[in-house]
Amino acid sequence: MCTAAGDFEAAVRAAEAGDFETALREFRALAAIGDPRGENGLGVLYLRGHGLEQNLERAVVLIRSAAEKGLRAAEKNLGELYAEGAGVSRDDAAAAHWFGLAAAKGDAGAQLSLGVMHAEGRGMTQDHARAMELFRESASQGNAEAQANVGHLYRAGYGIERDYVLAYAWYGVAAANGFQMGPELRESVAILLTSSQLERGRSIARRIWKELEAQDQHIRIEHGQSGAEPRFDR
Repeated sequence: MCTAAGDFEAAVRAAEAGDFETALREFRALAAIGDPRGENGLGVLYLRGHGLEQNLERAVVLIRSAAEKGLRAAEKNLGELYAEGAGVSRDDAAAAHWFGLAAAKGDAGAQLSLGVMHAEGRGMTQDHARAMELFRESASQGNAEAQANVGHLYRAGYGIERDYVLAYAWYGVAAANGFQMGPELRESVAILLTSSQLERGRSIARRIWKELEAQDQHIRIEHGQSGAEPRFDR
């Protein structure tokens, strides 16, 4: 008989392979004993309508239960539900609360989402400096959208001194990491730079990329992914 941990891993593998019958069985078994990973996983299946009829209200109940037990992925997922008004009334303050809990535990997606809220002033006073801190934290874990957002703030000079060279470098990193708009953003800044500035920007981008690659044993590079996709993981 598999252990609970083995069941969870089997459930995630099955869900990622599109075998939702197996994923549903394993997540349900874990949820039945109060395992927050099972509750969150089952909630995501309800949210997506994978393996069973979509039920946003049931998804919220399960994900909230897991979040209240401190599961980082569930905290982030619940934040997204509040931010989008999916299965609950939209509540930016509640979204920021749950994103904050997950972000403090190092969740790159939550750091990105909370950074966007700070940048836009959603549910809080607008604070570009704090947004930059959060985008950098997420970007350092390989989140391509966060890397582009660091570039945006350097380009606009929001929360930090405007620096087109660093904007170019971060757009370049995001492009290399699969962010769809990365090449276009990088080139839109390139026309503002001299040849020596372009070379400096490329050098900075290469250094950042090497630092990300050096961490690859410890982090998951999220190629081209935003923070909003609901997740099964811890």
